[in-house]
Amino acid sequence: MRRRAKVNTTQYSDADALIDLNVRKNELWSAVCTTISEPYNWEQWTVPSVDLQSEYVIPEVTTTTVGAKLLHSVSIAYDTSTYTDTGAIVYAKARRVDPSSLPEEWNFYVENQSVTDPIYRLADNSIFIAPAPRTGEGGATRIKLTGIRNISDWSASTTEANMKFPPDHQQALIYALTVDGLVNK
Repeated sequence: MRRRAKVNTTQYSDADALIDLNVRKNELWSAVCTTISEPYNWEQWTVPSVDLQSEYVIPEVTTTTVGAKLLHSVSIAYDTSTYTDTGAIVYAKARRVDPSSLPEEWNFYVENQSVTDPIYRLADNSIFIAPAPRTGEGGATRIKLTGIRNISDWSASTTEANMKFPPDHQQALIYALTVDGLVNK
């Protein structure tokens, strides 16, 4: 990028270049995540469900726990009859809804929504699921979340595998940095 912008390391240090790279990377990741259904950085994890509970706190990302910076989807398994021949749980993907667009109050759906067509809404860093699991339907792996846990900043030692970014898309970052370098540096 420095070569294309015709600057040297004195004019544009590695530290400055890494700051700009991470800003552009985050902008590009944001665009990729919101405009196409890319699978590069999605992770899945499960959350225990609790009988008769509709609200679940979205797990926060820490150094020791998995959480969601960006939640993509919520899936739910209500009972053990959803096990397949392989022993895997079959989850029903929940539809995200805007509660203000629903004809009934949210509590109606918590009690009456079909388990074959679950819905969820987000509010106050929580996921609200309808219908709520009934007695005996709770369990350790009954709610499956898909999202982005963390998009960590890159450093000079970040490997291509840790970038979680396909090599053919990395060229877009170089173009963005080159334009930024030509205009601002």
